[in-house]
Amino acid sequence: RQLMDQIIYEQETKRKGELEVLQSQINPHFLYNTLNSVIRLAERGKTEEVVTMIQSLSKFFRISLSKGKNIITVQEELDHIRHYLVIQSFRFKNKFRFDISADEEVLNYQTIKLILQPIVENALYHGIEMMPDEGLICIRAELKEGNVVISISDNGLGMSNETLQGILTGGSKSGGGSGVGVRNVNERIGLYFGREYGLSFESEIEEGTTVTITFPALLNQENLIDKDGGTPE
Repeated sequence: RQLMDQIIYEQETKRKGELEVLQSQINPHFLYNTLNSVIRLAERGKTEEVVTMIQSLSKFFRISLSKGKNIITVQEELDHIRHYLVIQSFRFKNKFRFDISADEEVLNYQTIKLILQPIVENALYHGIEMMPDEGLICIRAELKEGNVVISISDNGLGMSNETLQGILTGGSKSGGGSGVGVRNVNERIGLYFGREYGLSFESEIEEGTTVTITFPALLNQENLIDKDGGTPE
């Protein structure tokens, strides 16, 4: 039994590392595109916009790094996605609006970091970018029955049932790598909090998509680690 526990622990730890490496691959591409946008704004003499973008980029990466920590507060995760959306609003030339709200009581609970960015990125690139009208992204965090529940809704193009069914299994046929970052988020939540937690989806073509993230409300990081199967004796 001890040997089996050790094997399970090592395999899940390895899987965590692989998923975190996958997540880190998203950032260089985002940085490259953002710096290109800053250069274009600077060339046009848009000093105020340049300052705003650089400030948001600095705060975005400060939370991304989090001094090497993988566990941050819900408040920090919401701040992280707010800076991301500020940057993207410049890059998308104000093609969308966003609204972020949260119950005060959920802000100090613990979460693994970088769970919102891949979902919002999908909403932008696969839901809103090709829309003729203005897009809207709404993010809401609240406490429900002892769990933190974060919903990310957009008014974009939506997804078919086939795409929805395949998005977490790797069977999604949507282009551009859609679903890779989302599956990463779902896997990481399952590994850290338990397989009963993760993502759920609601979507209709031409109506938009809502992604709901659910995980237990924990204030103590040690409790979160215990959810991961525990450290072997």
